[in-house]
Amino acid sequence: MHHFGDADVAELLDPVELLEATAEAFADLGAGRAASTVRVRARTDDAMASAMAAAVPSLGVTGGKVYATVDGRFTFHVVLFDLDGHLLCTMEGSALTEARTPALSGVVIDRYARRGSSVAAVLGTGREAVPHLRMLDQVLDLDEVRVWGRSADSLDSVVARAVRAGIPAVRAATPGAAVAGADVVVTVTSADEPIVAADAFADHALVCAVGATKPQRCETDPHLFARAQTVITDSLAGAPSECGDLIHAVEAGTLTWDRVIDVADLLAGSIEVSRADPAGPIVFETQGVALQDVVAAALVWRSSASMHALDGHHSAPTIPRRNP
Repeated sequence: MHHFGDADVAELLDPVELLEATAEAFADLGAGRAASTVRVRARTDDAMASAMAAAVPSLGVTGGKVYATVDGRFTFHVVLFDLDGHLLCTMEGSALTEARTPALSGVVIDRYARRGSSVAAVLGTGREAVPHLRMLDQVLDLDEVRVWGRSADSLDSVVARAVRAGIPAVRAATPGAAVAGADVVVTVTSADEPIVAADAFADHALVCAVGATKPQRCETDPHLFARAQTVITDSLAGAPSECGDLIHAVEAGTLTWDRVIDVADLLAGSIEVSRADPAGPIVFETQGVALQDVVAAALVWRSSASMHALDGHHSAPTIPRRNP
C-alpha cells in the first residue's frame, strides 16, 4: 500500500489541474453524479475526532478524510479507494487541505468576481494565507493584494514570502484599509468576532470567507449579509452546523437559510448568478467538504502513477480505470 507524506503531496499536486478538477467535481455534485457527506465529530471532554467522505466516479475514486483535533492542532489523513473497493493509498492531509481550500475559492473567484478585478485583500496570516495569495495570483491579473494580520511578525513574514514569489503583496494597517474598494476579499482568520465592519466592503466585492468553520467562529459582520446580493456556500447541508458566519447572521436576523445557494448548484448550471449590475457584495462561505479532499487526493495518486509509469517502475500504482 502506498502512503504519501505532505512533502509528496506538495510536489505532486498541480494547482491549475486542481482548480479545473474541483470545478468539474462540484458540477458533478450538483448534477447528482458525485456525493459528499457532512462532517461528523466524536467529542469528549478530553478528545475529538472528525470524519467525512465522498464519491467521485468521474475520477474513479471514493474516499474520505479523518482527523484528530488537539489544542487547536489538526492531524489530517486521507484514504482513497477505487470504484471496486480496493484500497489505493493513504496520505497525510495537511498539505492537501492547504491546497484544496484555496482551489474552491479560486473557482468561485474565477467565475463570479467582477471582470477585470485587480485589487484583492487577504485578512489573516495563518497557514492558509500564503496558499490563498498564490491562488489569487493564479486566477486574477493583480495590481495589488493587501494583507492584514493581528501579528506584525506574521504579517511581515507572509508579505515577504508573497513578494519573493512575485505576488504584488503589501501590508495593510487595518482590516478596513485592506478591504476598502477591493474587488476580491479573502478572510482566513480564527476570529470569534467580526474583524471588519459590513460597510467597509465595496458593492462590487466578492468575499470568500474561509476561517469560520465552526459554529462559534465569526469573521464577517452579520450585517454584511443584509447587504449581500448573493450568498453562496460549499454545503447547504453542513452550513447550519458548521458555518459560523452564516449561523451568526441567521441568529442576528440579517440572513435566512433560504437565501443561501449551494456552489454545486451554481457550477452544475441549475442556478445562475449575474455580476453585470452588482447590487451588493457576493459572499462565499466555505466550511470545507470531503469532495475537495478526495478530488485532490485522486490527482496526487494519478500524478504519482504517471511518474512511476514514465520511470518504468515495476511496482507502480495503477490509475483507476472505471469512469461511469
